[in-house]
Amino acid sequence: MEVDIILEPNLTPTQVAELGQAAERMGIRAIWTSNYFAHWDAFLSLVPLAQTTKRIKLGALAVSPFEMHPMKIANALLSLNEMSDGRAMVAMGAGEGNLDAMVLHKPPKIVRAVREAIEIVRKAAHRDLATPYKGEDFSVDFPCAYDWLKAPPAFVYGTAYRAQMMRMEARVADGVFVGCTPPEIIEPAMVEVNAGRAKRDAGAAPLRVNTFWAWHIKADAAEAYRESTRELPWRARKLDPELVGLYVSPEETQLVRDKFDAYVAAWFDRSGKPKGIPESISKRLCEGLTSTGGLDALDREIERFKRFGRAGLTEIALRLHDDPMDALKIIGEKVVPALR
Repeated sequence: MEVDIILEPNLTPTQVAELGQAAERMGIRAIWTSNYFAHWDAFLSLVPLAQTTKRIKLGALAVSPFEMHPMKIANALLSLNEMSDGRAMVAMGAGEGNLDAMVLHKPPKIVRAVREAIEIVRKAAHRDLATPYKGEDFSVDFPCAYDWLKAPPAFVYGTAYRAQMMRMEARVADGVFVGCTPPEIIEPAMVEVNAGRAKRDAGAAPLRVNTFWAWHIKADAAEAYRESTRELPWRARKLDPELVGLYVSPEETQLVRDKFDAYVAAWFDRSGKPKGIPESISKRLCEGLTSTGGLDALDREIERFKRFGRAGLTEIALRLHDDPMDALKIIGEKVVPALR
């Protein structure tokens, strides 16, 4: 199984390039930039990295067709792909925060709309839009030959949290990004992915399967838990009871739901100390839903990643936070060699 890295959206393109260059030397497969509102553009931030590396793949995560028409997603993706000689990727999904920030709305049939968007972007990448695309949610009325493309086709993932989306994306996309799925439920998630995989077109390239996974392993274990607790409100589909209940009791799960705003406040004030929630609960959630701890936790986390691999993941994308170069060095020195 290979390792990808997801970066914070507030890193400058220069910082992205520095981290990506180091990641390439360490054998990391890909760098993903985060597509957030009021932050650096996820595609443009990768341009300096594209110009200063040769092998590492470059991805924008996650881009919604409800914030950006599939044709414009295709143009951004394929421009980056040409600049990087065929190393560009995008992960497309329904979207959350960006849509809220721009007061945009999703259509009634979200899975259908995302499917159409993925199909349009993939057709553009494969120079297959010379015939207009007629969808129910998205259409391209003019023939778009994309005859300026020279590089190998860009790669299109779908992002999915639920079964229907997983099945659809495994059927039509190049890869599936299974969102925030801990090992305890990766097997049933892969059942859905494999159901879609079985319906792929004959001759389609092998499906790639990735997952988002937060990385909070540090030399200072106390700082690792503080950082991880700070980020908890955005984990596990925003602390969905179904996932929280894997690691704490029903009563504790209800407390977490009742105190969700306390977790959000601890993110905004950067303290990582939600009021009214015992530290032991947050610690169990950190260890269950993310990789959190000191360096002595590395063996445990490597075994967790191997479990993902045995389930069928082809790569795992580790989300870095504070001090990303320090985190990258630990991953490059300890995790990448162990998963080869």
